Amino acid sequence: MNKYMWKNDPDWFKQWFNTREYHLLYGHRSQEEASGFIRRLSEQSILASSNQTIMDIGCGEGRHAASMAAEGHHVTGLDLSSNSIQAAKQLHVDYSSSLRFVCGDMREIDTLFQPSSFDVVTMMFTSFGYFETEEEHLRTLEAIRTVLRKDGTFVLDFLNLEQVQTDLVSHERIRKGEVDFEINRRIADGWIEKSIQFEDITGTKQLHVERVRAFSTEYLRVMLHSAGFEFDEVFGDYDLIPLVKSSPRCIIVAQ
Repeated sequence: MNKYMWKNDPDWFKQWFNTREYHLLYGHRSQEEASGFIRRLSEQSILASSNQTIMDIGCGEGRHAASMAAEGHHVTGLDLSSNSIQAAKQLHVDYSSSLRFVCGDMREIDTLFQPSSFDVVTMMFTSFGYFETEEEHLRTLEAIRTVLRKDGTFVLDFLNLEQVQTDLVSHERIRKGEVDFEINRRIADGWIEKSIQFEDITGTKQLHVERVRAFSTEYLRVMLHSAGFEFDEVFGDYDLIPLVKSSPRCIIVAQ
């Protein structure tokens, strides 16, 4: 399988995000972490105290969306993975009056929702940067700008490229549940890539390659400006500490 370790599938996320093993590998992300992050966004007045209309793009199983609904907001969670949307609906039934989940492609949100529908749009935990062309990424940002109300807020939680370049772990093995994952990482041709190999529950060998564009903070700033946003603030972690070279995240607030 090593010969094909870095196979290139432009639509890798469509299949991988729908697998049982994806949720097993990343299942350590806690609701408590998400709730704390949302609370700090409110404390910094990036989110209002309540009663905003918010869309969370790439919502996964709805950790952040549910946290925002618990704060009194009206939230729509959007994800391409039908399995994630189904799981989110089952996990967060307590917020059914203020929280809904929709399956859809972030590149087409301006065809799914009316212009100026949301006060805030969020994209958490590197839900951006998957597409092959710059045009697709710019198209996504322009679609977000369309569905945001005038003076609306966009929160983009991306990785910090400088930290990734410094601290990249090129190989590791991780056991989650009954599955052993072999993971290789590299930065190549403008991509940050993670090759994930494992045997599924049938004993069949599987390989999935995650690919995220190696966007710097400055490049994201330029793209946001091109899409009609003004770059407001940037933080380096979920405690909203200012971004430095060693920060694990690049959390951008744009208007």
